[in-house]
Amino acid sequence: MPKGNKETQQVLQRIEGARDALNEALRLLKKDQSAPLITDRKVSKSTRPVVSSALDFTTPMRAFVKKHTKGMNGSKKFTLLIAHLTKGDLSKTVPLSQIESRWNKMKGKGLLGMKFNRLYTSQARERDWVSTAKTGAYHLRPSWKAIFDG
Repeated sequence: MPKGNKETQQVLQRIEGARDALNEALRLLKKDQSAPLITDRKVSKSTRPVVSSALDFTTPMRAFVKKHTKGMNGSKKFTLLIAHLTKGDLSKTVPLSQIESRWNKMKGKGLLGMKFNRLYTSQARERDWVSTAKTGAYHLRPSWKAIFDG
């Protein structure tokens, strides 16, 4: 028997075993109609509320961004980038040119996924996540951790 047929047979046996297990589970559920079935449960795309204390600012920037930006919009990503650059320190400021430069080095789909847009700065300020004391320099506000809420 050729090697491919033996592997195919093994896969078929495993699938049949899984089918038998599912059929048995269905039979048990049908037998006990009092057990509630979860049929239409919405699953969140992002299963992370990240606690800010769990943020490791010593992680390299690209890894940090890749880990935390899933499901975030531009203004949240902007705030997260400032948080990494300042290591979460509310008193440190970062020039916009540095933020924009770092952002545009991480436009890849797995990282920030888009070109920098200055609209993100306005949206982040409106939500009180960042502030600017002088033009072109941003610092975090105490409420910046809200970027991780829903």
